[in-house]
Amino acid sequence: MNRIPNRRTHQKRRDLGFYILLMAFPVVQFLVFYIGVNARSIMMAFQKIDVANHTTTWTMDNIRNAFQMMTENPQMLSILSVSLLSYLLTHGIGIPLALFFSYYIYKKMPLHGFFRVILFIPSIISAIVLATIYQFFVERAVPGVFSQFFGIKMEGLMVNSDTCYAFLVFYNVLIGFGTSVLMYSNSMSGISDELAGAAQIDGATAFQEFWHVTLPMVFPTLMTFMVAGVATIFTNHFNLFSFFGENAPDGVQTYGYYLYVKTQGAKSVAEYPILSAMGVLMTVVVVPVTMLVKHLLEKHGPSED
Repeated sequence: MNRIPNRRTHQKRRDLGFYILLMAFPVVQFLVFYIGVNARSIMMAFQKIDVANHTTTWTMDNIRNAFQMMTENPQMLSILSVSLLSYLLTHGIGIPLALFFSYYIYKKMPLHGFFRVILFIPSIISAIVLATIYQFFVERAVPGVFSQFFGIKMEGLMVNSDTCYAFLVFYNVLIGFGTSVLMYSNSMSGISDELAGAAQIDGATAFQEFWHVTLPMVFPTLMTFMVAGVATIFTNHFNLFSFFGENAPDGVQTYGYYLYVKTQGAKSVAEYPILSAMGVLMTVVVVPVTMLVKHLLEKHGPSED
C-alpha cells in the first residue's frame, strides 16, 4: 500500500531535480554576466569617491543628482527623446521590412537567394569598415553624382544637420537586416507545407497567407526581437561612435552613446558614480517596461491556433 505514495514522492523529487538542473544555467548566467559584471558599477551608484583623500563614503546623492539631471537638463531630455525615437524608427521600419523580405525568401520568389546573401553581408563585415564605406558613399559619392549629372551642389549628407539623423536611421535599419532576415526566414522554413497548402486551397491570397498563417507561426521569434529591443533602449549607441568618435552632434546622441563617451573620457574614478547612478535609474525604468511589453505581446499577439 505504501509503494504508490513512495513512487509519487520519488517522481516529484526527480521532477524537482530536473527543474533545478534546467534553471541552473540561466540563473548562473544571470549571476555571472549581470550581477557579477555590474556589481562594482551598481555599488558605485551609491558611493562618493574622494580621490584626493582616498576615501569612499556611501550616499544617495548620486541617485538624486542623476534623476534631477535626467529629468530637468535640456541636453539629457533631448538625448532621451532621440533614444526613444531611434528605437521606434529602427524597429518600426526594420521589423516590417525584415518580415517582408523573409517571406519573399521563404516563398522562393525570383532572386530570393540573391536577397538572402546581400541582406546578410552587412552582418559579416566589420562595423568600422561598413561605417567607413557608408560614410564615404553619403558624404562624397551621392553629392558627387548630384553635382556631375544634375549640377546641384550639396554638402555631405552626414555633415548636413537636416539629413544626418535620417541617414543614421537608414544605416541602422540596413545593418540589422542580416540577423533578422536569417532568423525570420529560418523560422518560416519550419512551417508545415500542408498548412500553407491548405490556406492556398481555401483561396487565401499571399497577404492573407502571411497574415493568418505565417505571422502567427513566427510570432515567438518576432516577440523575442521586440522584447530584446525594448531592453536596449538606453544602451543602444546607434553606431554613432563608428561615424563620429567622441564628437557626435548633439541632435543625434543616444543614452548608450552618451554613457560610453563619458565613461571613456572620464579623467578620474570620481566621475563614475554619477554615470553608474544614471545606469541604475535606466534599469529601474526599462525592466518593468520590458516585462509589460512582453506581457502585452503574449496576451494580444497572434496565436498559432
